[in-house]
Amino acid sequence: MAQTKVATRYAKSLLGLVAEKGNLEEAFNDMMLIKKTCSENRDLVVLLKSPVVNTEKKVSILTSIYEKNVSKVTMLFIALITKNRREGALPEIADAFVAQYKAMKGITTAVVTSASVLADDAKKKITDLVQKEVGGTVELETEINPELIGGFILRIGDKQLDTSILSKIGDLRQEFMNKSFAKGI
Repeated sequence: MAQTKVATRYAKSLLGLVAEKGNLEEAFNDMMLIKKTCSENRDLVVLLKSPVVNTEKKVSILTSIYEKNVSKVTMLFIALITKNRREGALPEIADAFVAQYKAMKGITTAVVTSASVLADDAKKKITDLVQKEVGGTVELETEINPELIGGFILRIGDKQLDTSILSKIGDLRQEFMNKSFAKGI
């Protein structure tokens, strides 16, 4: 919880700064890169959170990774959070920044999990449906989970619509367990 508050505050500060300077899109791309790098490299995240590795070494590593790939403002921001010993929150800060940026721009992210790859027309229908419901721009992310058997699960923020066959089977199983059909015989 404390890490989330810290991440939100740092992200909000960076967002305000880059919006004021006119570097919003550039900072967004930088944070997307950081988010992607951290999600794909568990060792980097472990290193950032490690109290054993000294601050100078962490700055050196982060500089070698990002210096040629991100803006000067982002590099100064990374140096600042490392100096303040908040480098362990970098993945969460990147997540919070992206979320705040999307909220500011009116972008809603919808995640669709299906048993197989969705056809383009199905993606378009889902996107249109979500856009009608929430307004603004909709960003559709797809995931595949063969265990669903069929149907899909649509998540928008903390709301979820589950039309999967796996869910229906679970509902039927629960209903059979709650009712005694032997009484009617």
